[in-house]
Amino acid sequence: MMLDFGEAVRRFYGNYVNADGRAQRSAYWWVMLYQLIIYCVLFIVLFMAEGSEQILEVVNEVLDGNEDAEFGDDFRLGASGIVSVFLMVIFGLVNFLPNIMLQIRRFHDLGQTGWLVLVFRGLGALPGIGILFDIANLIWFLFPGTQGANKYGPDPLSQNTDIFG
Repeated sequence: MMLDFGEAVRRFYGNYVNADGRAQRSAYWWVMLYQLIIYCVLFIVLFMAEGSEQILEVVNEVLDGNEDAEFGDDFRLGASGIVSVFLMVIFGLVNFLPNIMLQIRRFHDLGQTGWLVLVFRGLGALPGIGILFDIANLIWFLFPGTQGANKYGPDPLSQNTDIFG
């Protein structure tokens, strides 16, 4: 049974410390969409705030290769921008552990060890080439899980299983 958006997010938070079992593709990708929507809304609020012009200037300088880009002494971020940044940080911290657990369960669905999360996170942090490992990880998560039960649990697509209650 394929999960819908709401059920995937509910299971994501309901299993925030659960590395056991398997997570089907829809469980993973609905949660990624949910997080993308939240971050997009917060970024829109940030870029509508007072001081966002300077943020964009610094980002553009960094993208142009200027490693010495910095905010001027007169930089002031408006209240909505401060709240937006604060909420982004809190949202990221709250979702850090559940994301790792979801990725472990996704690897389990693919018949792989959950330790691959650590491998991909470590390789993804490498300067320059890390993005390639992040992309490889995302591509891997596009593949369907193993059909039927595997050593990590029953098939989450099976009609008769309710592995996360």
